[in-house]
Amino acid sequence: MTLPPIERNQPVTPGEIAALRAAVGWEPCEHTQARVLRGSYCYFTARDRQRLAAFLNVISDGVGDALLVNIIVHPQYQKQGLGAKLISTAVTALTTDGIQCIWTTFVPEKESFYRDHGFHILRGGVIDNAHR
Repeated sequence: MTLPPIERNQPVTPGEIAALRAAVGWEPCEHTQARVLRGSYCYFTARDRQRLAAFLNVISDGVGDALLVNIIVHPQYQKQGLGAKLISTAVTALTTDGIQCIWTTFVPEKESFYRDHGFHILRGGVIDNAHR
């Protein structure tokens, strides 16, 4: 299977992101996606024809730090390299933008994936107010 190209800041709708979230078993959260997009430093998408196949959102101050969030790959494309391509494209673009540190969070099962893609594994924590 040929992987779709990764594009930066191409039009995407809240409904498309919600559908992709639902496809991987996450809460769709369609009602918040427009705000998420407006508050983004940038985002990256991959489309298979017109369907959204992958999405990655970036929160950043544009200088020191960027946080990769909502990294989603449609199940049809998982384990085929699209996630790696998505991360690599985002890291390259953010590095070119001059951002010093690029961060993300992940579940323990994904540690080797992120280590293999250049991330130093640190300890951290999160307060998820949606699930308190």
